Amino acid sequence: MKKLLITVTSGLAFLLAPTEAQACGLEYYGPVLVTNGHPDWPVSTFAAGRLGVVNGSLRTAYLAFAYRTMMGIPTTPEEQRPLVRRWELMHQALPKHTLEPELQRWQAARKQAAPQLPEASPEIAPQVNYAERLRVQSDAILRAADTATALARTWRKHPALVEEWVRNQDTVFGPCAILPEPDPRLDEGVSAQHQARRRDERAYQEAASRFYCHDYPGALAAFQQIAESNDSPYRALAAYLVARTHVRQALMEKKGDDPFDSKDDAVFLSRLAEADRVIDGVLASPELRDVHGPARGLRSLVRFRLKPGAWYCELLSHVLQAGTGSGLAEELGDLDLLSQTKDACQGQLPAPAEELHAWLHATKDDPYSRNPEAPRRAQYDTALARWKKTARVPWLLTALLKATPDAPELPALLAASAKVAPASPAGVTLAYHAARLLHARGEVEAARARLDAVPAELTRDLPSADNLLRDERLAVARSVDEALRNAVRTVADYELTGGYAGPYTTALADRPRMLSPHAVAVLEPRLTAKRMGELAAGDTLPPPLRRQLMWTAFARATVAGDDATIQAVAKRLAETEPKAKAELLALAGKPTPEERQFEAQLLLMGLPAVSARLYPGEDRLANTHPNLSLTLDTSYQRNWWCGPQPDANVPSVHFEDTPDAPDAAREWKALQDAGDSVPYFARVAMAWAQAHPDDPRSPIALFRAVRASKRGCGQTTREARDAFRYLHKHYGKTSWAKRTPYVY
Repeated sequence: MKKLLITVTSGLAFLLAPTEAQACGLEYYGPVLVTNGHPDWPVSTFAAGRLGVVNGSLRTAYLAFAYRTMMGIPTTPEEQRPLVRRWELMHQALPKHTLEPELQRWQAARKQAAPQLPEASPEIAPQVNYAERLRVQSDAILRAADTATALARTWRKHPALVEEWVRNQDTVFGPCAILPEPDPRLDEGVSAQHQARRRDERAYQEAASRFYCHDYPGALAAFQQIAESNDSPYRALAAYLVARTHVRQALMEKKGDDPFDSKDDAVFLSRLAEADRVIDGVLASPELRDVHGPARGLRSLVRFRLKPGAWYCELLSHVLQAGTGSGLAEELGDLDLLSQTKDACQGQLPAPAEELHAWLHATKDDPYSRNPEAPRRAQYDTALARWKKTARVPWLLTALLKATPDAPELPALLAASAKVAPASPAGVTLAYHAARLLHARGEVEAARARLDAVPAELTRDLPSADNLLRDERLAVARSVDEALRNAVRTVADYELTGGYAGPYTTALADRPRMLSPHAVAVLEPRLTAKRMGELAAGDTLPPPLRRQLMWTAFARATVAGDDATIQAVAKRLAETEPKAKAELLALAGKPTPEERQFEAQLLLMGLPAVSARLYPGEDRLANTHPNLSLTLDTSYQRNWWCGPQPDANVPSVHFEDTPDAPDAAREWKALQDAGDSVPYFARVAMAWAQAHPDDPRSPIALFRAVRASKRGCGQTTREARDAFRYLHKHYGKTSWAKRTPYVY
């Protein structure tokens, strides 16, 4: 903060220069406390079966996965990794093809296998018509890394063979070039087994090189030959790559720019049909089980284009199968895409698929419904009937999700939900909705019991679930302190206006934490400035919120005229705000309450970042950065405060008033009477100037009151215009009047 270059008779060096307007662009990002369309980031937690609080706005891929998890269908780590990659790509407007982890692993393996070779960078995604086209997939890069490591171990006595393989692989991954002819001298002194392995590796690299260089007939013939070889270690992979080559050729040579519009491209469809035939053969062979996962994923790509309606219906069965490997990611992804256009399946579905189909329809919200309560009632009736028939957890979850407090047979559902362990996949969701409904029914103690049964560690790394449970705990809090402990929320995500923000990768410990709107509505009228100062001095809140609360306590005490708290909080702030230390201590040392209050008011007029009100969300003052300026009035952010309406609704609570409740009520009334900050400042400045016309602080107060009208709450008010006229009439020759040519 800058000090004014002026010293008045009292000896006080004023803290602040006239506030400086800082323009900034529109806020495109907005914090999200509870995610809707996707689980919490990182989605690896969801993929591991910890579902948090499941809601009806989740995309179909997530709901279907939640269903299979609640039905006890395991998802292996082999299945989880591709799921996470696919889910992250679903939320990127322009998927990036950097493949950094895979490339780092390849480069490390390559260097270890052949350290004498110079570095070589694979050509992963060359530009075609100003757009990136992924040429080499992640699985190929990882496979090459594993092969380099394995061959370095197998051929440790023949480093020349390892070097030859690495050079060939550089050619495969690099710009199109012919592999150099094998040097027959490298077979000298090498066992027949190693020679055969060398030939197998060479054959596979030649086929891969043809594939990447768009020689699809050559690649097909080469992969087919390898697939028919009983001795090649690439036999199973080559059988799968025959189908992949058909698909790559179909996509690369397809007519038109739309990869999904294929009804008039007979050649494209015929190639996909051939790929589909090959995939069926791969999946029918137990000997090729090692490639069943990627083959299922490729089948999803093919059938999505060949017969989307029928494929959607098939997927309802496929996504419920266990042990499907990497194919699960593609199948859930296609189910998600096709569910947006396909409402029903023709013909009879197998029983498990039919139940999933019915559950999705009963669980998903309809964002386009003009009367959402009508479908919600129908969904509840469906879920209740299915639960009574099957007693399955997914139907219990949906019934509670769609239930209203007066829903028929709700007590039975609540009793059943209490028997589900909180640590089970559906446990947190059931506990949350049970507590919500119990509270709404007036069964407050039962609601508290359900919330108390959920250990904190179950949701500590799931911000959306944790925030929802804190909402309910706040609603049934037994005291102000308990309400405050549940007042803080952690950012779960950021939304980008008009587009995709992509995965939110900030570590949980580093994410912003803020007061929730409900917490502010509950606590603000019930906390005195003194109590705010005490809480800010404690460790209940994180440091950024403690700073916000301490300044709020100072401003609240100033508006309410609480002299003791003004002094106490000013001294505490002097310990943590070194740039304001001198002014705060000087303020606290003034001889009379009237002097101290005016000094505090004058200080507030120059601190746009400070508010006499608690603010929810990402408040500009909830910031521990030492360079945070309190003096800037900033566009598109809060400046000072807007006063509470006289008839503002104060939410009811389930705890008795504290001993300081009368003081809190008086302060709240004082804040209501003060109103918005701009007219409040103008009234204070006018009253002081009229009572103390010769005080050198009077024109400064008038100047700051007028200056606050630019971006403060209460612009174009009569009080600000009166202060402007009074400043120019009585102090027109001062620098303060000259620096204020107009009022806002």
